Amino acid sequence: MEPALDKQTDKAVLLQYIAQLEKDNAKLRKINNALIYRVESGMADNGNSFTIFQVSAELEKRIQERTHALERAINDLKTSNIALEEARLAAEQANNRLGVAVDTIADGFAQWDQHDRLVRFNQRFVDLQPALRRHVYTGMHFAEYLDHLADSGSALEALGQADHWRAQRSSLHRDSSGSYLEPLSDGRCLRISERATADGGRVAIYTDITEIKRQEQLLRQQDQAAHRQLLEATVNSLRQGIAVFDQHSRLLAWNHRFCELAGLPPTTLRLGQALPLEAEIPLLCPVHGSYEVETGHGIVLEIESCPMPDAGFVITCSDVTARKHDERALRESESKLRLITDALPALISYVDKDQVYRFTNKGYEDWFGKPVNEINGHTLREVLGPALYDPRRHFVEQALAGISSVFELKMPAPKRSVEYAQAAFIPHIGEDGSVHGFYALIQDITQTRRAEQVLQQAKEELERSVTERTAELRQANAQLREAIVAAEEANRSKTRFFAAASHDLLQPLNAARLFVASLAEREAAAEGMRLAQHAASSLEAVDDLINTLLELSRIDAGALQVARSHFHLDQLLRQLGIEFSPLLAERGLRLRCHPLAVVVHSDWVLLGRILRNFLSNALRYSEQGSVLLGARRTAEGVLVGVWDQGQGIPAAKLSLVFEEFQRLSEHTAMCSKGLGLGLAIVKRLAGRLQHRLVVRSHYGRGSFFGIVLPYGQPEVASVMPRQQERVPVPGPSELQGLSVLLIDNEPAILAGMSTLLSGWGCLPLAAAGSEEAQAMLARLSRPPDVILADYHLDHDERGPQVIRALYQQLQQRIPAAIITADHTPEVAAEIAAGDWAMLTKPVRPAKLRALIGHLGRQAQAAAG
Repeated sequence: MEPALDKQTDKAVLLQYIAQLEKDNAKLRKINNALIYRVESGMADNGNSFTIFQVSAELEKRIQERTHALERAINDLKTSNIALEEARLAAEQANNRLGVAVDTIADGFAQWDQHDRLVRFNQRFVDLQPALRRHVYTGMHFAEYLDHLADSGSALEALGQADHWRAQRSSLHRDSSGSYLEPLSDGRCLRISERATADGGRVAIYTDITEIKRQEQLLRQQDQAAHRQLLEATVNSLRQGIAVFDQHSRLLAWNHRFCELAGLPPTTLRLGQALPLEAEIPLLCPVHGSYEVETGHGIVLEIESCPMPDAGFVITCSDVTARKHDERALRESESKLRLITDALPALISYVDKDQVYRFTNKGYEDWFGKPVNEINGHTLREVLGPALYDPRRHFVEQALAGISSVFELKMPAPKRSVEYAQAAFIPHIGEDGSVHGFYALIQDITQTRRAEQVLQQAKEELERSVTERTAELRQANAQLREAIVAAEEANRSKTRFFAAASHDLLQPLNAARLFVASLAEREAAAEGMRLAQHAASSLEAVDDLINTLLELSRIDAGALQVARSHFHLDQLLRQLGIEFSPLLAERGLRLRCHPLAVVVHSDWVLLGRILRNFLSNALRYSEQGSVLLGARRTAEGVLVGVWDQGQGIPAAKLSLVFEEFQRLSEHTAMCSKGLGLGLAIVKRLAGRLQHRLVVRSHYGRGSFFGIVLPYGQPEVASVMPRQQERVPVPGPSELQGLSVLLIDNEPAILAGMSTLLSGWGCLPLAAAGSEEAQAMLARLSRPPDVILADYHLDHDERGPQVIRALYQQLQQRIPAAIITADHTPEVAAEIAAGDWAMLTKPVRPAKLRALIGHLGRQAQAAAG
């Protein structure tokens, strides 16, 4: 189109130029005719005729030049007309081709000029908007186009708000910078893309995207359905019961766990209905809060209610039965521990950093003659009074500064026979190094002091009558020696130390067991031996309870690591047979072991612990007959277990044996010991291993406890772990004179260990840390035979670190062992890397004696 326009412009200019030439030519002709007339009409102009002739000739020449120029202009005009015709034909051909191209476009096409008049459109533009078929025409204004759409009801967004829709569409049309959607009332949707042209007009493309929108909606619905299924699966996998209610307490949603805890079949719940009356979960109120409910089946539920923004609410139900049982067990454990402290012949108390009593035993309360509520929660000055507090103030400040102190007191208590006492203040230092308080232990040393007074009096008496009363002197000396021995024995029996730490009950139990073991091994009166045996039995029970509870806690918390492997089952069964045969023989029972040559896939250590528990129960509750340990193949796996000929379990109580603290009354007469936690641990271990437990019993005939193991792969089966070497218990002569260096930051444990080792004939050397131990070695004439070090010491020191420093000082290795309450694999690996023995707390005296004898033999072998 543009070349044709240029040629039309050139033609107009050329025509104007030709008209000017014709005008000038006519003017020259007039001048020429006038000159010729003057020449012809008169020759009497004073000789100017020649001049006139010359002018005429010049004018003729100019006329000819203008005539030639006019001819050339006419020729150019003819050429321009030909070119203009060709351009017009090309423009018509291009216009036809544009029309064909626009009509073949699959989308609607419309072109508006700079005055918003419709210049061109195709049939698809009309088909997409049927309401325009009788109204659209070339030259239609855009506002008229919008009016037809709004009046016909085709534009969905124009229904009810036509003016707003027109203004919005006009704004988008003027902007012409992108595309927008136009939903139609018949369900279709158009995407309109507009662009501005160079002459100020608009070009619009109308695309039907109804199918695309339908597919998008379908995909969105499918995605929402998938998310809804995922949400339902996630909610149903939760261990908590969840239910959603509206403001009228009608059900909107729930999970399977909610049905289980509510004691309702899922088919009884209906959407939009209230919770059935037979549900075991009462809705106290649809407000934020929590409460506990015990169902008719003995399950304790913790229910929390949270409001929602739409005035509804959500409740979550959690089964806290196990937690309640644990709390009850801890309370019972605390009660048993208090019974032990009340039975100890010492005054025990705990004072916090503000010098306020937080714990006292019964002996302490009896001493002051006050109930516990008048002591605990009150300050030292309030309870003791200025007369008793001021002499102790210095030691109290030392203890709160982290310094232990031992001092003697004269007790002004006329109602008691105790006149002299020895007090020990032990600071309670937390993991961060801060002092939280201190423990106070007061022991009666009246007999020792009175014995010293008697001794002094006897000495003075003997000096005055040495020559006169020789016989009486010998008798007095004998009595004096007996008194000294009795006084020292009484003093040692009352120097047992009870220490406690806020985070670890094993430390005070360790010290208490050492003191009780030392007391039990010394000569004492029958009453003292009976008390010592009772205390040892109580400590043994508390030790078993704490270790069992800790093991249950580790299993429940998921801290127990499972190391599955493929191994030969017969190797484990033979090892257990060797281990338990002597124990069963002592009870008059016979162990029959029938190992099965099969490879299983399980954890060697945890499976051994389960089978040992089965064997221990068979040993405990069988009085005669034999015990069978064996295995057989089944379709599900390998069934391995223990058959006994004991009393058996009543069928009604068979489901209770795996619950915590469940001891059947039928078995109490056979075995008074036990906490009722062994099979509870077995149940949790089997759950961690994902193995099924099997139990069968015939009351009066015997029981079977077994576990089903998956088959393993023989080609990757590992060899049996090496059995721990049994260390023989040394005789008294083996420990006599053996020097043992003890390193521990707890004074109570050092005192207990020293007392116990002295009773065995050893020479204990006590040190609180590396610096004190090195100074002690520097003073010795020869190095010690054995080193026993605690793993955790003060000032971030570790037992292995201290032993290596001593090796470097002595320039030689000495048999050593690490004593620790930390049972983690990392600590065991570190100790094994140093090639040292390991003893866990609480320390059992028999194991300690065997370990010292074993290390002593190593020392003798190295020296010889």
